[in-house]
Amino acid sequence: MYKKLLLSVTIALTTGLILTSCDDETGTLGINTMPSTDQTHTSQAIYNVLTKSILIDSLAAYTSDCYLGRVTDPETNSTTTCDFMAQFATLEGDELPPIESIHKENGSIVADSVELNIYIKSYYGDSLNSMKIGIYELDTANVIPEGQNLYTDIDPTPYLNTKPGAVSKETTFAVADLNIDDTIRYASSYSKHISIKLPAEYGTRILQLYYTHPEYFNNSYNLLRHVTAGFYVRHLAGNGTMISIDLSTITIFFRYTNNGVTYNGLKRIAATGEVIQCNRIQNTNLLPLLDATEYTYLKTPMAILTEVEMPLTNIFSGHENDTISSAQIVLQRYSNASAATPYTLPVPQKLLMVPKAELHTFFAQRRVPDNTTTFTAEYSSANNSYTFTNIAPLISKLRAQKKTYGSDWNKVVLVPVITSANSTGAVISVTPDHSLGSAKLLRSTDEHPLTMTVIYSTFSN
Repeated sequence: MYKKLLLSVTIALTTGLILTSCDDETGTLGINTMPSTDQTHTSQAIYNVLTKSILIDSLAAYTSDCYLGRVTDPETNSTTTCDFMAQFATLEGDELPPIESIHKENGSIVADSVELNIYIKSYYGDSLNSMKIGIYELDTANVIPEGQNLYTDIDPTPYLNTKPGAVSKETTFAVADLNIDDTIRYASSYSKHISIKLPAEYGTRILQLYYTHPEYFNNSYNLLRHVTAGFYVRHLAGNGTMISIDLSTITIFFRYTNNGVTYNGLKRIAATGEVIQCNRIQNTNLLPLLDATEYTYLKTPMAILTEVEMPLTNIFSGHENDTISSAQIVLQRYSNASAATPYTLPVPQKLLMVPKAELHTFFAQRRVPDNTTTFTAEYSSANNSYTFTNIAPLISKLRAQKKTYGSDWNKVVLVPVITSANSTGAVISVTPDHSLGSAKLLRSTDEHPLTMTVIYSTFSN
């Protein structure tokens, strides 16, 4: 159903009009080859669209942004738990002293201690809240394959090292580590982090391999398969804190001598973008949210998305010879300021609009928005909304793919995303937003319909 508005604006066309091809992949509905005497008539129409919340179990995710913790959303009572697997890469130029200078016991190289440090970029919740985590060594004989799509519901079990002596440890942490002196903890140079002591034998094994098989440290491929495959860091207990991880490192401490003087040395490997970092995300108590009638949800990480059903049949009916010049949709956020608390989850800042039939392949194929079939929109705090300004090419794309897309031919999905750009501002990567976030979008009803504005151009003599 739709309301037709306003036939207006007659524009005389000059000579030498450019011939424009007509196919199903553009915003052109009719034949676009016009003689110079043609005129353009524009018209505007407003159509109602339908929206609903849909549950998403997982999406392909390639990201170096890892999260750890458990939080219950005070607004919806849904709970999100995050843990992660991290591989480590050797650092360029990180050489050790000559073998004859390294401290030994009974003729064998030994490490003094080993630390796994997880550096905190930001956090949600109470900094004094205690959380319990487990650290489990991954298996060098079964490394997470490069190039394979990893999903947020990944099962870490097949990748764990179950051999005798494999590192397995449980510990507790709080974002504010009260064991550290205040003069250090509040210093500008201090980086919040979780420090976990690992068995010294783990570091000893790595040091010994460095001197017996230096080729294992030439690249990350060899390091992962012969030295260390990384760790699975699992949330075990506690609720109310979620940390965003800036970097994870393994540091091996040892002693060595030089000209008769003993020094303390270290060997460090880091979880970087060069190797795999994979979030495991679990959400509970989401189903009741799907029944909301006044609004739809955007909940991250990968919990509930909003589906938009486009009124394509109405848009094309009676406009077979017209061109869609523009199409715009504004998604208004439902705001309940009186219910806001210091722990209200942040609003997702950027949305991807993607055909529902291409939701999974878009991320699996590591595509970026092309402003033809996929678009992004940023949250406007001033207008409390997301605006997709011109999705005309998408409308024609959906129509052209009707047989291919089947029952989803007229549907798109809104996904909170994180984008990165190059020096010229061009988007070079898009990943699902794995941070904690939540927003309600006003749902289309008979009393308060959500609408799409379409502008047509008609050519006639």
